[in-house]
Amino acid sequence: MYLIYKLYFSLINNLIIVLFLFRFSENNMHTVFSIKRKIIVFTLASLYSIVPLSRFDLIISNVFFLLTLYYLSDFKLKQSIIILIKFEVLLHIASAIICFLHSLLFSDAQLLYDNVIYQDYKSILVEIIAYVVYCLYCNLFKSNTIKNMYLLLFNITILGICLLLSYITLYICYSLPKSYMLSAIFAIIFVLIIICISLYDKFLAVIEENTNYRFKLELDKMEQVYSAQLDDKLNQLHSLRHDMKNHLIVIDGYASQHNDRKIHEYIHNICEDLSLTNAVDSGSHIVSALIAEKEDKAKSQNIRCEINISTPGINIDDFSITTIIGNLFDNAIKAAAECEHGWIRFSITQAGSYMNIVIENSCSGNIIENNGEFTSTKNDKVLPHGIGIKNVRKVVSNLNGHIDFSYASGYFSVKAELPNYS
Repeated sequence: MYLIYKLYFSLINNLIIVLFLFRFSENNMHTVFSIKRKIIVFTLASLYSIVPLSRFDLIISNVFFLLTLYYLSDFKLKQSIIILIKFEVLLHIASAIICFLHSLLFSDAQLLYDNVIYQDYKSILVEIIAYVVYCLYCNLFKSNTIKNMYLLLFNITILGICLLLSYITLYICYSLPKSYMLSAIFAIIFVLIIICISLYDKFLAVIEENTNYRFKLELDKMEQVYSAQLDDKLNQLHSLRHDMKNHLIVIDGYASQHNDRKIHEYIHNICEDLSLTNAVDSGSHIVSALIAEKEDKAKSQNIRCEINISTPGINIDDFSITTIIGNLFDNAIKAAAECEHGWIRFSITQAGSYMNIVIENSCSGNIIENNGEFTSTKNDKVLPHGIGIKNVRKVVSNLNGHIDFSYASGYFSVKAELPNYS
């Protein structure tokens, strides 16, 4: 019976570590391992659990997990060693925290620590709780679109199950030190937790897919509006060309009368007929449509806009580039709208392998930066520049880019440098 217990303990322990290691490595390597590789590693971990190597268990287990990472990372030894060290540090921190909490619950902690069953299951308990907390922590940053009560209740439920498991472990080890009830309890709760985490991942994947679909629909709609604007402008140019002879006759008549004022008025009226947004050529239909839409929005609020785009093309995914430009432009419009003579200058230029996005705008009052937020001394309120800045910082960081903010009295500027390889 004891051998079966030790085999069970070793198998569960190694499978949990491998499962945790998969999630930890995928996040650090920014990749997703294939099902084939996961099956191979799970099989090797199961076989390794059967072999009695207790004398050198710690050394051999670390070597085994290092070889596992070496295989998963496509044989990159340095990266594998760094990830394994981070993983071990994380487990030791989790173990120290849980041991401290357990010592607070029992006055005779030494009696508990002398319990062999407790020592065995403590390691499994640490791995399960650390795995669950790590999964919830990582998914928290992926779930910006799911800020609701259901997500909060789900996280509380999972953590509650973990705490219940921890309390049951303490109670049985302290009151029934020779009981094997923990084997069945751990197996059932472990399976439940794995199912919950899997459903949680699937739920987030569906939400992300729906968000991306809605985002694509918005981009398509924006592109259609921009194309319609270009068609209208083209039709106006055709109409102007058709009537050009008549316009020139009228202008010539005013010129013969030396009526310069009438000439200026007539030319101004012709230009008014061509007052649609100027065509923007960024090399990307999506970016061009977005800039045109923001320029229209700014001009509708009597904000003067200067647009300068000089780049051979934009090789950044639509979601990232529209998040950056859209948020920065919206912030600039909101700030400039508070000024009597608001203005915005926007430019995209290419410098080597990097693309520079610069947006400058007028703003009211002096600006003070505090914890990433910008406050105006005119009314002591948070400026609209803070809206969306966190998302912009995050996207720029994910693209391995750099972003700078500069400001003075009545002036605000943002410069983002992004890799833009052809």
